[in-house]
Amino acid sequence: MRTPTIMLAGAVLAGCGGGDETVTAENASVGEVQQKLREAGRDEQFVRPGRWEQRATLVDIDVPGMPADMRAGMKKAMGTSQTHVTCLTPEQARNPREDFFAGADKSCRYETFRWGGGQIDVRMRCGAEGRQQTMALNGTYSPDSYQMNMRVQGQGDAPDQQMTMSMRVEASRVGECSGGESKG
Repeated sequence: MRTPTIMLAGAVLAGCGGGDETVTAENASVGEVQQKLREAGRDEQFVRPGRWEQRATLVDIDVPGMPADMRAGMKKAMGTSQTHVTCLTPEQARNPREDFFAGADKSCRYETFRWGGGQIDVRMRCGAEGRQQTMALNGTYSPDSYQMNMRVQGQGDAPDQQMTMSMRVEASRVGECSGGESKG
């Protein structure tokens, strides 16, 4: 199972288009949610294409059984931010691939999905081979920015598969693509 990255929040946000209707779902696959978004007329761009700067701040992390030196390094990293610059093309803003939400992991399902009126509240669960990961996102969005609180909880049979991480993701569109950014 992959650990969510800053791009996950951007990928989730890129999947929704314009319109004022709130889209909700429970116990739904990634494809089912994407279909609901299409049916709600969310075929317009949710966020504007262009150059985006995303800043992720590690708020908290807990990995039981982590060696003391690694734990100290993680604690030192808390509160620090990493910035990622990406170029979101018009096509990506309109039509992200279904696997952009959950990667190749077909076991992922939305426990809850609520999106509309500038607010997002999502809880997704993925699980395979004795491992499980739950991700919760909540925040606000506009065509030129978004702010998300993300919490990831990993569970599994082995001690090194237990993990809880919280982070804050803030992003804003800062202009047109220059060609030097990674592609969204």
